[in-house]
Amino acid sequence: MPDVTGGNALRAQEQMDGTRVRFEDATGKDREVVDPQAWRVCGSTPGANRQITSYPVVLLVVPDTESCPDGASG
Repeated sequence: MPDVTGGNALRAQEQMDGTRVRFEDATGKDREVVDPQAWRVCGSTPGANRQITSYPVVLLVVPDTESCPDGASG
């Protein structure tokens, strides 16, 4: 799993090159990610530099205007 933390959610999805990706609101507010271009990656499951063993890969994201919550690393 590449380290996409801090990057744009759409670019992170594109970097996954065909891997199934699901976006989850890292704040727990369960907001739908309609435009990943406007969201930033706070963490992922599996974590950075870990082998992907299950799908979909989960990207924990927040809108660009918000800060990542503590413990949102996946």
